[in-house]
Amino acid sequence: MSGRSPPPSALHPEDRSDPADETGPWLTVAAVATLSWVALVALDHQFLAAGSSPWALVRSAYSLLLAPSVAAAVFQDDRVRTAAGEGVGRARWLYAGVALLFPPVVVAYAGHRRLSG
Repeated sequence: MSGRSPPPSALHPEDRSDPADETGPWLTVAAVATLSWVALVALDHQFLAAGSSPWALVRSAYSLLLAPSVAAAVFQDDRVRTAAGEGVGRARWLYAGVALLFPPVVVAYAGHRRLSG
């Protein structure tokens, strides 16, 4: 062996000396994905015929891509805030679960986040 220690990225997270900054723009990601979700839902309900290929594409995009992205962003944002002692606690599970079906719940999460922090 060469005697050099492995790079921090090769170490287990508990063995790293300084954790990586994971604060990220999670609330911004959630907001952008929510606005995109709202636009696609409106497009679906106003202009697309049920059962058509564009309808299936749009519906898949907002239900299988955007809604889970909002839920993950909410969960990640609160996980980082909880580590800093400012999270909303177990309510994050409720917000993330509801976001899977109705991403605009991120507005309520942002309000709760603001009141708790």
